[in-house]
Amino acid sequence: MDNNKKIILKQRAPILQQLSRNGNSLPKIQQKIGKLIVNNPSKVTKMSISQIAQEAGAKSEASVVHFYRGLGFESFSDFKVNLAAEIAGNTFYHVYEDIKIGDDIEAIENKIFSGSIKVLNDNMNFIDSKTLNDTVELIEKSKRIILIGFASSAAIATYAHFYFSLLGFDCHFTTDAHISSILAANLEINDLIFAISYSGESRDVVVQAKQAKPLAKVIALTGFADSPLGKIADVCITTVSEEMNYRTDAMVSRIVQLAVIDTLFVSLAIRKGNTGLNNLLKARQSLSYLKI
Repeated sequence: MDNNKKIILKQRAPILQQLSRNGNSLPKIQQKIGKLIVNNPSKVTKMSISQIAQEAGAKSEASVVHFYRGLGFESFSDFKVNLAAEIAGNTFYHVYEDIKIGDDIEAIENKIFSGSIKVLNDNMNFIDSKTLNDTVELIEKSKRIILIGFASSAAIATYAHFYFSLLGFDCHFTTDAHISSILAANLEINDLIFAISYSGESRDVVVQAKQAKPLAKVIALTGFADSPLGKIADVCITTVSEEMNYRTDAMVSRIVQLAVIDTLFVSLAIRKGNTGLNNLLKARQSLSYLKI
């Protein structure tokens, strides 16, 4: 975007308000992006940079980057979070029914559980079994598995690290991005990167996955196949969620990701046959001393 045509914000004025007032002063392609956002703000919060660029008719993702930076945002994620918070108002969650200010614990429980059931069913029908099978085969052939995931994705990576280790796989995971980067920088043939990021845009995850190629294969667990992470991956497991949890991080999407890890774990255990069962038995015996 021409620096002289940037929308100047004072104390981060509402995005939609700024676009409605000043959108026509922007260059042509920026106007198209602005109109897309004004006309479909909720839809845009679920879209990747590539999807926005394509729908707005932009030649490249750079047009979208210039757009949100012109609004004063350093990252696409920051832009989407602010847009989402702006249109969310006093709602906290949307996947089945909004959770609103004033809901009691019973109402919240019903909405969260109903939403979780709906999204799990949606993903059971959406996730391609061939993709899961390809993932299992890559894991089976791997010499070493390096899991990458930070913030809320770290919980999923930790879960996967524990269960894959139970089966005897050589797994490595750390919540420290610097140590993780060192692990990913010392790869060998048949090493595998298992990267987790719902947005597919987490810089720490994307950069490490990208640097691992072409020596190592990359599996991505994300919400957007055309995200930077999804484009890097040899196999991309894409989950879907209607969840629009703007004030906190995604919740139901994590439940789906855990279900994906469980599916991979059980499939791997079955393929290993008696060896897998013996590995599980040994692991459980080694943990028995921790119980009273």
